[in-house]
Amino acid sequence: MKLDLFIRNLAWEGLRPETREMTRRCVLDALGCSLAGVEADNFLALVRGIKGLDAGMESPVWGTELFTSLPWSIFLNSYTTAFFDMDDGHRLAQGHPGAAIIPAALCTAHYLDSSGKAFLEAVVIGYEIAVRSALLMREMGGPRKGSGAWVVPGVTAAVSRLMNLNPEKILSAMGMAEFMALQAPQDRSASFPSLTKEGLPWGAYTGFMAAFLASHGMSGMLPYLADSPLLNDLAERYEIEHVYFKQYACCRWAHPAIDGLRKMFEELGHRESEIDQVSIRTFEKALLDQRIPVNTVEAVYSIPFDVASYLVHGKLGPREVSGDALKDPRIRSLYDRIHLIADPELTKQFPAKCLQQIEVTFKTGEHYESGILSAKGDPACPLSEDELLTKFKRLTENRVGERWRDIPKTVGVLEHKRASELVDLLTGSRKD
Repeated sequence: MKLDLFIRNLAWEGLRPETREMTRRCVLDALGCSLAGVEADNFLALVRGIKGLDAGMESPVWGTELFTSLPWSIFLNSYTTAFFDMDDGHRLAQGHPGAAIIPAALCTAHYLDSSGKAFLEAVVIGYEIAVRSALLMREMGGPRKGSGAWVVPGVTAAVSRLMNLNPEKILSAMGMAEFMALQAPQDRSASFPSLTKEGLPWGAYTGFMAAFLASHGMSGMLPYLADSPLLNDLAERYEIEHVYFKQYACCRWAHPAIDGLRKMFEELGHRESEIDQVSIRTFEKALLDQRIPVNTVEAVYSIPFDVASYLVHGKLGPREVSGDALKDPRIRSLYDRIHLIADPELTKQFPAKCLQQIEVTFKTGEHYESGILSAKGDPACPLSEDELLTKFKRLTENRVGERWRDIPKTVGVLEHKRASELVDLLTGSRKD
């Protein structure tokens, strides 16, 4: 199917029930991550800075009573969604589509007073184009592009659909999206963590601007994706069905090991004070920079820190990778006793599979060894509806109070509502 026709003609009613259900799951999960991300230490200072250079006041920043212009609200809501690294991901794309696509689509749908169904259709379109763009950029060579690069065409496709652009303008928008897509060097940004992370907020902003400029007559090149064989199964295979969801506030590369430790706790009890050494056999790319983290962004990329924090707390949410946890002497002590070992066989299976194996030795002389582990939440081992709802509650209750119960209900029937009804539930005071 042609790129522009897919973007213009996709219909919610024509999708398989599995595709529709996964879309709702992606939306709910992203909103939970976004509301939790408002707790980031630097976030309100960032909002104040943006408001200082931006006179717009028409679009809300979720989880707050603040408003800014539409492009900057997309940036800020993407920023919070991605901050604690609990947002969804796609294995072959090697990154995170939802943290850019869902904020951009929902902010635009709210601004345009679009229907909930139109928003959901835009989300499906955005995921398809983003994931295929990731594969295309990888084929074209150069430094491995992070999510902030390949989400740009996905965001542009979603916003173009909501703006009801004609085929000519869609192709111009997509051409500009590819032209303006970020470098977002994934490996280097993971080795030297910063608040830019993978560039998702700027990717969301840039994708919106490409559609906006095309809607006002700016022309763009013919996009590479338009004549790529990666579109051969467009509208037949939906990549949104193949995303994974995360239980822990850290890079996905730490999740299999933490799942293994969770199982160990269930079998042996929570005995972190008795642990002597932890060895993690893993794929080579998981051997990120091993400095002890001094801030949240460094923490979510540090597998030894994440494992140590989980061992101490028995959980790994936003609080366990920020604030006092960064200085916890129990975590620091365990950090030095966690060792990552590159395994050639596990490396061969990455990125299609993210596999690890753990070995734990105790001061008592006991020994625990897992089998080969794949993280819970992958398509082959999905989180249940109850597990996703529990995660959502945990991330949002402190921000929106009892309204957390209404958000999943609204997402579940959003095709029969206005997109603004969902946004209204995300804004307002910290507590009801």
